[in-house]
Amino acid sequence: MAALDRGVRRDLIGGYIDNAKINWAHLALAQLIDHDFVDRVLTTNFDPLVSRACSLINSFPAVYDFAASHLFNPDQVSEKSIFHLHGQRDGFVLLNTREEVNKHRRYVKPVFEDAHKGRIWIVVGYSGENDPVFDLLANVRTFEYGLYWVGYVKTPPAHVSKRLLTPGRGTHFLGDWDADDFFVTLAQKLGCFPPRFVTQPFSHLKSMFQMLKDYKAPRNNLDDEPGLRESRFDVAAVIRPQLEALIAGQEQALSAEYYFLAGEHERVAALFKGRQLKKLTERERDTYGWSQMILGDRAHSAAKIDDDRDVYRKAAEHFAIAAKIRVTEADALYNWGNVLFDLSMAVRDGAPEVMTRAAEALLNRAVVKYRAALAIDPQFSDAHNNLANALADLARAEYPRGDNGMLREAFGHYEAALRHTRTPDVVHNNFAKALHDLARITDDLVLFKKSMVHFQAAGAANPNYYSVYLSWGHALADLARRTGAAKSYKAAFEKYRRAAEIEPTDTAAHHSWYYTMLEFAKKLKGKEKAAYLKQAAAVSAEQKRRRRNLERRILRSEGAK
Repeated sequence: MAALDRGVRRDLIGGYIDNAKINWAHLALAQLIDHDFVDRVLTTNFDPLVSRACSLINSFPAVYDFAASHLFNPDQVSEKSIFHLHGQRDGFVLLNTREEVNKHRRYVKPVFEDAHKGRIWIVVGYSGENDPVFDLLANVRTFEYGLYWVGYVKTPPAHVSKRLLTPGRGTHFLGDWDADDFFVTLAQKLGCFPPRFVTQPFSHLKSMFQMLKDYKAPRNNLDDEPGLRESRFDVAAVIRPQLEALIAGQEQALSAEYYFLAGEHERVAALFKGRQLKKLTERERDTYGWSQMILGDRAHSAAKIDDDRDVYRKAAEHFAIAAKIRVTEADALYNWGNVLFDLSMAVRDGAPEVMTRAAEALLNRAVVKYRAALAIDPQFSDAHNNLANALADLARAEYPRGDNGMLREAFGHYEAALRHTRTPDVVHNNFAKALHDLARITDDLVLFKKSMVHFQAAGAANPNYYSVYLSWGHALADLARRTGAAKSYKAAFEKYRRAAEIEPTDTAAHHSWYYTMLEFAKKLKGKEKAAYLKQAAAVSAEQKRRRRNLERRILRSEGAK
């Protein structure tokens, strides 16, 4: 910018700003302002989009251009206000070179000091790079009411971590949020979203007319038309009855979308309950379907907390409805399968390795749902993965009868899942465990080696994945029992050690580690045998220590209840 003349800078910036549209973040922020949750906005942007969003909802905070005027009297600041720290699109001054904003810093400082009093800070859509404004935040010793830095990426930038997110300052980072989702979610949780012009557009328009003073159209010119009587009519009266009719009729039909945007999905479901899907418009079906998906997901999450079978079935009912709607059909069938899978685990009463008839029936139903989802979307990687998991679980019920083909079918679905998955660590781990299962049945050493390849890939994708190292240890220990190879035994010990390191409270890894060491020690003699027996004793002691700590935590928890 410093290389351009001022007029060229203004024209360049103006071209972008003039074509900019109001984001949903602006609208949600306007709602927060209008409902008294936010009273002050500080922006380094030149665009007027926050002000325009406020005007859309008939809210008009004061706007201060701090680049054009350095005067600041905190006692005279309006109750709700927007400060343009570096100027406005149509202002007299736009600050956009390093030299200009550095020089301007001392004028902005009092604004920050006043805004800091008794307020929570929320920083959104701001990098803090190459801008002295960031220094004003970084120099605050403590944010008494907290500062929340909302970032688009999952981890904070280095300069934010180093200079702002230090312990004891009341600063927090919320990652993986874009501005639209953050502000809309916040406004929903605070009960002030969506805005009225979305929920009740005709009522909103009526309220805008109420802002106008009554006026009648100009009378006719009697000098030109002496035969006509003087005539005037109320301009607003023409539209008012039409608005009333729209409010009474069409506005009610938009209720489902209002409730959906407000996050009130139960009200959407209640609105359409008992109505035939084919009589709904496509838009109404979509709104209904996604509401049922969200309700099903909530119920599923709640059911998993304490394996509540009734809540599992309630979740399945929501997904069953969503599965009848085209836009949500594949996702609903997949999630329905997940509910049946988890319910099959719940009916085993704490023994997931024991396959009961009820559990087997539920798993078979889950398989049907996964297959149906894949018939709609053959590249649905999560459905491939979970179908493979269900087949592998069913195959385990056939032990020790042998290979019935289910595991081999599962391998194909794991391979398909790996082509599109966003969680390769999970799929590789599941694939490896299924290969290990078939290797145990067939004693096929090639299958053991293939399982190791997938365990290694899972560990490389996620070095802190507990299940990978525990299961990898089991597979290596089984291989060692078949081959007697000391190398496999020692590799198993290392995987158990890593699993125990990842989960400091875990005892399962120590249990397997201890007994596998005893097996190995039996094959040894002399000092080497004594050394491994000593190591095994240390592993056993650590397992007992962890178990005692776990029992104490359980007792304290029960005492607190």
